[in-house]
Amino acid sequence: MRRIYKVVGKFAPYKNRLTDILRYAGMSDVSSLEFSGFMLLYSSILGIVVFCISYLLFGFYFALALGFVSFVGFQTLLYVILVLVMDSRTRQIEEVLADALQLMSANVRAGMTLDRAIWLSARPEFGPLEDEIKMFGREVLGGVSMIEALRNIKKRVNSDLLERTLRLMEEGMRSGGEMAKLLDETAADIRKIKMMRKQVRSNVIMYSMFIMFASVLGAPILFAVSVYFIEMISGFWKERAVNLPTEMSSGIMKMNPPQVEVSEMMLFSIASIVITTFFGSLIIGLIQTGKEKRGLKYVPFLTGTALLIFFGVKFIISSLFGNLLCF
Repeated sequence: MRRIYKVVGKFAPYKNRLTDILRYAGMSDVSSLEFSGFMLLYSSILGIVVFCISYLLFGFYFALALGFVSFVGFQTLLYVILVLVMDSRTRQIEEVLADALQLMSANVRAGMTLDRAIWLSARPEFGPLEDEIKMFGREVLGGVSMIEALRNIKKRVNSDLLERTLRLMEEGMRSGGEMAKLLDETAADIRKIKMMRKQVRSNVIMYSMFIMFASVLGAPILFAVSVYFIEMISGFWKERAVNLPTEMSSGIMKMNPPQVEVSEMMLFSIASIVITTFFGSLIIGLIQTGKEKRGLKYVPFLTGTALLIFFGVKFIISSLFGNLLCF
């Protein structure tokens, strides 16, 4: 099967991009060519199956649209999962980086050489950073210079904070500075940065709540009312104006049947809610952390909640006013 994945993966346009993402996600042993083939193969199978089933139920054009959405959606889902794993690994490393630097500094002050001080600072509680430190130790023991081993860490972790820290360590090694003091000051600076990020996050929480309220509560309620209004007008024309001409003229006033079908309005509402919650999640991630992709984890929750509110409000309005208006 792996051979099939490799053959199919050659046709995937995103295979080179997946190489970096898999490495940043801690999955360097997974071939990007095979993973690309897996994504392309099974998304194609899913798209064909959905197309065939939809063609029997809805017709060619609607089935073609559903098949294409399934084909693209499956690949997008896997890509988003990879990005979230990569981002989670980066956040775990940044969270414990200051503690690791302080432990390295303590080891240096205890009389250890710098490479040994770094290697012995690996602790299970450091999570992915422990694996990177052990990899650094193995490379140094294998004859790789410490500076080159530090640069290899930067290639495996997508973190600006870690990159700047390792750059400072490289400069300290070249200049022959006091590494213990450098590591302590760097750890203190990282803690200050984390405190500033928490303060910024608390200051902008109102903006996040407003975006969440607008996309999850406000938009679904308005769309539900709009869909019911279209249903009501359509029902009026079908029930009350069945014997009237399609266009009534009375002086300067003209009455025409609604030009928008209920099904069209329903599809438009659902699509608008999905798009609104998707970009709303990205904006929340950008406001809170400065990176849009960190808002991807909110997409399933916000989209699901918004759609649930939309259908719930539509059902409540139809139940309360449907029998009252007799449409």
